[in-house]
Amino acid sequence: MLSRRLTIIAMMSMGLGVFAQPAFADPAYLEDAIAETREAIAAGKQLQAGSFVEHADQAIDHARSAVWQTPVDEIRKGIKLMRKAVKLAKGTNSDKRIAKATEQAEFALVQFEAVK
Repeated sequence: MLSRRLTIIAMMSMGLGVFAQPAFADPAYLEDAIAETREAIAAGKQLQAGSFVEHADQAIDHARSAVWQTPVDEIRKGIKLMRKAVKLAKGTNSDKRIAKATEQAEFALVQFEAVK
């Protein structure tokens, strides 16, 4: 009976790539982040704070997955801007704050699209 370590070494030497990572990043995460950001912007323009926050949170989740695979500063900046937008819009009915949050989301969208 082989030990666990020897089994892993044997599998790696045979080319099975137990710990292999993809050669390229999956662009679906970034595309999903862009789509959710656009949805958030649309909700923000209609002054729907709850829907804005929901879509912005989803955009942040997708962008975090994208930055994990492709560590690019533009995605990090976009995440930071989306977090600021969520902070502005969460728990408010103020039209000015929702408009400011929508503006931050538009800036984040520019950052996300710059990566494409």
